[in-house]
Amino acid sequence: MKRSPEPRRITSDFLIVGGGIAGYQTALDLLPLGSVALASRGSISSGSSYYAQGGLAIPWGFDRDAIDSHVEDTIRAGAGLCDEERVRLLIEGSEEAFATLVSYGVPFDRDEKGEFLFTREAAHSRPRIVHAGGDKTGSLILKTLAQNVHGHDRFTFLTPCRLTRLLKGQDGRVAGGLFMDETGDEWLEVLAKATIMATGGFSALFARTTNPPSQVGDAAAVCHRAGAELERLAFTQFHPTVLDLPGGAPFLLTEALRGEGGHVVNEAGERVLFRYHPDGELAPRDVVSRALWLEARAHPESPLYLSVTHLPALYLKERFPQVYNHCLSVGIDLSRDRAPIRPAAHFQMGGITSDMEGRTSLPGLYAVGEVASTRVHGANRLASNSLLEALVMGHRVVLGIVTDRTVDVDLTPPPEEEREIPRVIPTIPSGRVTMKMVRNILWEKAGIVRFNSRVQAGREEIEAYLAMMREGPVATEGVLLWNALELSREIFNDLLVAPRVGANFFLEGSPADIGPSAQEIGKG
Repeated sequence: MKRSPEPRRITSDFLIVGGGIAGYQTALDLLPLGSVALASRGSISSGSSYYAQGGLAIPWGFDRDAIDSHVEDTIRAGAGLCDEERVRLLIEGSEEAFATLVSYGVPFDRDEKGEFLFTREAAHSRPRIVHAGGDKTGSLILKTLAQNVHGHDRFTFLTPCRLTRLLKGQDGRVAGGLFMDETGDEWLEVLAKATIMATGGFSALFARTTNPPSQVGDAAAVCHRAGAELERLAFTQFHPTVLDLPGGAPFLLTEALRGEGGHVVNEAGERVLFRYHPDGELAPRDVVSRALWLEARAHPESPLYLSVTHLPALYLKERFPQVYNHCLSVGIDLSRDRAPIRPAAHFQMGGITSDMEGRTSLPGLYAVGEVASTRVHGANRLASNSLLEALVMGHRVVLGIVTDRTVDVDLTPPPEEEREIPRVIPTIPSGRVTMKMVRNILWEKAGIVRFNSRVQAGREEIEAYLAMMREGPVATEGVLLWNALELSREIFNDLLVAPRVGANFFLEGSPADIGPSAQEIGKG
């Protein structure tokens, strides 16, 4: 067996794993305190932040009424399973987060008078969503943050590299991480006083997803293996309006299309969502996704569509340039054609258990953004609160690091056994199990609507695959599969004990028992 080379070793005050909005916002706030190394699997376009079409939800005016309304909408969309105190901290932090982005130069959309434009999205009781570049908000925020970080003499960008192990110091604190490149031939050891996970979610563990293929939660699995607590893994949000073309990759049709007047219709042009919720297209995402699931099951011969043909063509082209041009490239002119839709896994409300300063159950390890479970989203996320969370928590995690006096930690090298490169890992003989198989299990057994029998069967399949593992040489595919199987096991375990509400909706019996009369599926 080929022996892995000795790792290149570097030391930094702070290590951030993940190159999305949460990671770069955290980097900006940490740079005045010391050196920052940011490890990423690729460029800024490799993660979910870059493709965020929705906007930034803020309680415009920032007065008590605006804040209270935003808090209430967040808790209602979360099926009541949000931590209200934490939600309020998140919303109250929005003013500073927004002002900071404006000062950095993020080009938020404005009207002819120079005032910021605000729109409404599903489950919001009032317009409070600000966008940049129409439907390019995520990429423009991320590019702006990155431009303010790269080139700083205290900043080091490490890519491409994938986290394989957390390192712990002599005192048991997390003291950095061990990374390998995408080939598995080169290794990097980063020692740091504080390690911050900002790696995003794991929706790409599902066969149908809006996320880039890399978003499979491998960093969360690594942290859990090191002893970090995970929670609320059952709470997956499925986005209802995702382009559904034969052989085509899922493409997100932004929530704002419904928020600004889009209709969900069947083949006959009937608006179907009012059968399930009085808000119709403006119902929360989990309700709409379940309604589409039931409609497709009850009427498989009738495709479902998102229609904006009644909106002005020029408005569609200017307000939704990214969506409009993509649809045009696949033969759909949104000003004239309806877009076929089907839900897909989109966002994770659960993850690494953390408080509102990013602290996890492991000293020295922090989490920020979608990888963290702060309990601000409950069982379902309110549209456009995700970018807000990434930005606000990017600020707040620094408060935790300073309060914990992590800046003053004396970095002692980890014990040699912690630093040793793994020569073998648990793996499965080639072809016996693949990532595609794992993704299909999650989609079929832990999808939009869950049945106890299917959840039990899914867990048994994952357990059987884990039992097949044997030690083998380190390879990227093997590491990914190992992490995916271990995280999938935790998802199924959580499904069996989590509340049966919201995004974790269960029906008794089996899919064969569900017919058109089962309209309780539309309830939040």
